[in-house]
Amino acid sequence: MFGAPTPVSPPPDQPPGAARGRRTALTVAAAVAAVALLAGGITYAAMNAGEDDGKGKRNSADGGGPASKGTGPSPDSSGDGKGDTTASPDPAVSDAVEGVIAKEYLGTWQGSGRNSDGDVVSFRRITITQGSEGADVATTFNSFDDLLCTGAAELVSFDNLMVLESRSVTSIPEDGCSDGGKQTVRDHGDGTLIWTSGDGDETVTLTRVTANSAPIPAGFLGTWKYVDPDGNSQETYMLSLVQGASGEVVAKYTDDGPSFHCEMESVLVDANSTGLRLGPVTVTAAEPEEKCEGAHTHTLRMKGSDGLSLTWLGDEEAAPYSYRRVR
Repeated sequence: MFGAPTPVSPPPDQPPGAARGRRTALTVAAAVAAVALLAGGITYAAMNAGEDDGKGKRNSADGGGPASKGTGPSPDSSGDGKGDTTASPDPAVSDAVEGVIAKEYLGTWQGSGRNSDGDVVSFRRITITQGSEGADVATTFNSFDDLLCTGAAELVSFDNLMVLESRSVTSIPEDGCSDGGKQTVRDHGDGTLIWTSGDGDETVTLTRVTANSAPIPAGFLGTWKYVDPDGNSQETYMLSLVQGASGEVVAKYTDDGPSFHCEMESVLVDANSTGLRLGPVTVTAAEPEEKCEGAHTHTLRMKGSDGLSLTWLGDEEAAPYSYRRVR
């Protein structure tokens, strides 16, 4: 299984960033920028995470998230990972490229990964392009409760199904993802594809989607302030949300107090009409460093027109955090 960094999620009643144990996350900013490399955050996919490579890193190319915890699905009420997108062929796919892949496979696909027990363990997106055996034909974008991994996949063979072998390209946090083994993709005959991890422990029903450069509903955009249940007026925790595509930084956190100042950010994983899924929180500025640290993947949902609820994935016991709109 995929080894992960020491989980770092905020304690109860505390938003991301300040007043927690030491976390050396300042160098992760480079990895955040790298996540947007896949065609400016438009060409991405999801199907990495699998077996431990013996070095405590998660396999970013195979399947299977952490066995001890299920990862919540993208914030879609159906939990099927379809998001709020429209199924149609990917216009970026070129018929002029020669290859062996059937046209039914081409395009961008996404879905929620489930283990053999039926638990949701990942959110995955994959973009498949035409090509021949030995060529890179896919890019991957893979979200877990504590990691965000991107990768590229080489075509091993294509006949009754597609066999791929993927390698890690970027990781948030740094060094959390690693290259993986083979996985398969097969046309299900109903407009979906079935992705299966190399060990067979995780499967994803992939649905075709189209890229959207502005997927975040307008109601989420703006500046939000954390509602402290203890009424602490000396500390403030702010969240700013801007429009952006999957893989781009859309959330910035600023935490201030008498003895600390922390700045953090998260990239967009998925957005639909009911909520957002954001990648792990990474620190970009810390004063002092030991007062600021990163945190897990999280989801956001609206509470009326001026309220926001934040839920950490991988921590089922933690209560959601509440934010109110500032502007």
